[in-house]
Amino acid sequence: MAFDPFLYVAFVLGLVAGRLTHWRSPWVSRALVLTVIVLVGLLGASLNDVALGSLAIMVPVALGFALLILGLTTVASLLLARLRPASPAPTPGAQMRERFPLSLILVGAVLGGFGIGHVVNVPTANTIEWALYVLLALVAFDLPLKWTGLRAVWVPLTAATSGALVAGALFAVLSGTALPVSMGTSLAFGWYTLAGPLVLARAGAVLGLLAFLTNFLRENLTMVLSPVVGRRLRGEGLTALGGATAMDTTLYFVTRYGDRDAGSLALASGLILTVAASLIVPLVLAFPL
Repeated sequence: MAFDPFLYVAFVLGLVAGRLTHWRSPWVSRALVLTVIVLVGLLGASLNDVALGSLAIMVPVALGFALLILGLTTVASLLLARLRPASPAPTPGAQMRERFPLSLILVGAVLGGFGIGHVVNVPTANTIEWALYVLLALVAFDLPLKWTGLRAVWVPLTAATSGALVAGALFAVLSGTALPVSMGTSLAFGWYTLAGPLVLARAGAVLGLLAFLTNFLRENLTMVLSPVVGRRLRGEGLTALGGATAMDTTLYFVTRYGDRDAGSLALASGLILTVAASLIVPLVLAFPL
């Protein structure tokens, strides 16, 4: 998503409300999960303008690229965790009994939203924004911010950047895609509304769709995989996987499945990577193809 200052307004409002009321209820967690499902469904519906034929061709390639980025980012996160001094055990996120795995529900939400988007005209631009506002307010309501955690912000930044750089270089070699296009795609850090239009303008519609889908799938795969890998990667690792989206759409997953105290870390890392992507991607795409 593009940088939106109102995301932080919603977060602060939720944080203040949580500190003033001290009200805690399982319904807050349930509302969070419902909001996430709605948001993921809206993300799926946002693909309704893409031709099915183009998706059938590009989705497998983009999926492979997204998995390559996430895989190498995971490796970088685990290596950094080994190099760092032993740290205290993370505070587990609030866990609820799940009748069905959340990962499968989110996959169904993406597919369901995509199907609905081809039948009904869903105003995703505005509804996604409002769903994000609600999500951040609910996350902040019950989130203990610990500013000492910001000292480790270099860990997810290093892991996300190194993973993107190596993945971009490897994809260029393996697929024959021009290196500036491959790097411009991977260094968007999940910001698909930035990567897609910029690559389209520089390299054409096919590669623009690839850049859009790769970053779109990176964001959604981070959500789907978080319940599986969160305990191993912890808050820092999940923040790196989320990239720029760690400040909004994947923040909930960092704090629930990684470390409940990693909210400040995720917000700071996501914001830095968002600013970095807006500067780096146009610069990389300026090189000759």
